[in-house]
Amino acid sequence: MKIEHGIIITYKQGLTGCKRGIEAVRGSPGESYQHLVSYSYMLVKHNPGTKTVIETDTKGGFLYYFFALRVSLHGFKTCCRPAFAVDSTHLSGERKGTLLSAIGYDVNEKMYPIAFSIVDSKNGDSCLWFMQKLFDALGREYSMNEDLVVCSDRSQSFESAIAEVFPAACHVYCAYHLKVNIIKRYHNVVAAEAFMRDAKAYTEDGYRSAILEVKKDKAFFFLCAGNYPRHWARVKAVKVRYTLMTTNIVESWNNVLLSARKLPITHLVDFIRSQLMGWFSDRRELAAQHNYHLSDYAKKNS
Repeated sequence: MKIEHGIIITYKQGLTGCKRGIEAVRGSPGESYQHLVSYSYMLVKHNPGTKTVIETDTKGGFLYYFFALRVSLHGFKTCCRPAFAVDSTHLSGERKGTLLSAIGYDVNEKMYPIAFSIVDSKNGDSCLWFMQKLFDALGREYSMNEDLVVCSDRSQSFESAIAEVFPAACHVYCAYHLKVNIIKRYHNVVAAEAFMRDAKAYTEDGYRSAILEVKKDKAFFFLCAGNYPRHWARVKAVKVRYTLMTTNIVESWNNVLLSARKLPITHLVDFIRSQLMGWFSDRRELAAQHNYHLSDYAKKNS
């Protein structure tokens, strides 16, 4: 301002000016909650099968928001393995809050976002509400599938919600979160690495070999046993857990949203929608090119 316009302003004046400029473009955070109603209506109208839910408190104030695009739900149920991870990330906008996400893997082992919820914080009530809405969005027939696998970070909020809403699913823990907790609590990197080998082992022999290293520290061994191997060890899982060993796929998704976490709620939802539509469009073009090359190759060799 001083160099270009010859005006001297304080840091506070500059910050206030920036905020007013951003509000002039995006609107205030409070107005964004009002726009969310009409935005959700148009989202469902132009994308039949898309699920949106706005939950309010007894005074009519905003409480929770859930949305899942129809293309995400349909693609996940018809083309992906029945396995997804759930986790949260803090929002940094004026109203704060937390974004809960359910992310799966596509056939190429890339992230496949399924559904999202914006809540006040990661607690028992919000996680239960999110899982209930996710259950409804996926449909009872799919959600009660005994082959379904759900991975969480072992937080009590998600653990109780998954047990109540998805009783038929195989609930597994994120092995990486357990490893980090082991290092923080016991400061034993060697034991933590042995634990990861134990968790990822494909055979009983591999599991027993790694557990011998874990048993050297009795306190650490009892911690692992107390978390029930069926939740974190591949070979001890009551059902096939596929390659879903961690919630890292959700952490990767949270990094995609790094710059968008400060946006007003409607702009945040639209950012997620735009991101998903761009990804799906790119993947459809790649699939079309792949099919073209295959058909061209078949013609040349027929």
